Amino acid sequence: MATLKDTVKIEINIAGEFIKLTVPYDKQDSVRECEKAINDLYSQWRRKFPRKTPSELIAMIAYQYASFFLELSGRYDALTAELHSISSELDSIAEGKQPQPPAGEDAPF
Repeated sequence: MATLKDTVKIEINIAGEFIKLTVPYDKQDSVRECEKAINDLYSQWRRKFPRKTPSELIAMIAYQYASFFLELSGRYDALTAELHSISSELDSIAEGKQPQPPAGEDAPF
């Protein structure tokens, strides 16, 4: 039986390029899902942009996914900051302190 620490060697195919990976056992499905998503986008763009070379298409896909990653990272950072702010405010309330309104806002009373 596989544990969370176990790894497995797999080979994925991205646009005809085979890549050997060693991944955590429980991440295999995620890796295969990524492989499929990239290959689906590659096939779609291959039909849409027939004059592009395979390396141009891969570069376009890399940009697409990097753009998604950076957007989501920014959202994550903003949400993390908001959660820290809310946590600090809740800690103050739990300690019996009156929460302070954000800068530029009047107290609600």
